[in-house]
Amino acid sequence: MKPGQLLTKLVKIESYSGQEQNLADYLMDFSKKHGLAPELHDGNVVIKFIGRNAKALIFNAHMDTVKPGDLGLWRYPPFGKNSGIVEQGNLYGLGVSDDKGAIAAMLSLAVILKKTVLSTDIFIVFVTNEETDGSGSQRFVKHFQEKYASNYTEIAAVLGEPTNLTSCEIGHRGNVFMKVTTHGDSGHGSKPENIKTHAILENIKVIDKIINLGQILAVSLKDSILQSPSFCLTGIQSGQSSLNTVPLSCSSTWDIRTTPKLHYKVLKLMKKELGDKVDIKCLEKPSPSGYTSPNSKIVQLLKVFVPDLEVKVSPGSNDICFFTSAGIDAVTFGPGQKEAIHKENEYVELAKIQQAIHLYKRIIKEF
Repeated sequence: MKPGQLLTKLVKIESYSGQEQNLADYLMDFSKKHGLAPELHDGNVVIKFIGRNAKALIFNAHMDTVKPGDLGLWRYPPFGKNSGIVEQGNLYGLGVSDDKGAIAAMLSLAVILKKTVLSTDIFIVFVTNEETDGSGSQRFVKHFQEKYASNYTEIAAVLGEPTNLTSCEIGHRGNVFMKVTTHGDSGHGSKPENIKTHAILENIKVIDKIINLGQILAVSLKDSILQSPSFCLTGIQSGQSSLNTVPLSCSSTWDIRTTPKLHYKVLKLMKKELGDKVDIKCLEKPSPSGYTSPNSKIVQLLKVFVPDLEVKVSPGSNDICFFTSAGIDAVTFGPGQKEAIHKENEYVELAKIQQAIHLYKRIIKEF
């Protein structure tokens, strides 16, 4: 099966974060039919080529996608039996750039490697939950560390996140998602004079304080590589029960991107700034920053293979951090188009899938 045909099969399978089982089943069946020996480990699909080599390369792509947004804005179906339409060399569908194009490339690569003599051990892993908490990659790295890492003197990972194969990302800031809640008096909207403490107005004051704190920390805790931390207000919610009722509480939610000097003390700084009357809660387990040296072997190889390769830091977080935290050099380098992801009419250039396979083969040969 050609990579484009394989990608058409993949995009038809709905696989939101936490709902990757059907796609995992397809990948397992495909791999078995092509003489591979896939393993299902904690929801991840793992294909291994292990000899007696001192080096290992990990190729990682995630199975999950975000939601499709407004279905009425899609030119072609984002998933299902009628999806996977090709127009002028682009294949359209939810997740084709992020990250099913990389899955198609890496799975096609696995079929090729079955007939190849390798001087480097290869692990190809399709993981869950990258779009949420990265727990799929986190579980794989833990498994790899416990069972395989001690066998190797050199290890690197290539994550198939969309970079159009013209750039590679070597790191990202950490992220912390916070909910900040203020409390006040309830009452009728016709008598505002009776509301001594207004929860919504208190949260507006808090929002100003957080924005001001973010501006100070953007300067004082700027990282030479990962740049400045950022605080972004992403929502405001209240406990309003009716249009004429002043709620007892109001919450604002924040997407905070951290540098290493800030990450593990951001909660403490927030509490110090806002005081004891404000409730602060992390909504998900914070993810640390990740960073691979531009002088690492994997980056230097890519610079040889790709003329004018742009080596940069990702504005958003991804699964690099779970590899670098384990001492594994990792980069994102995949066939998808970053400008097309997380919105309607996502697409990928089919030519990029074949190009990715070629470049991944070169990495394996020269690593």
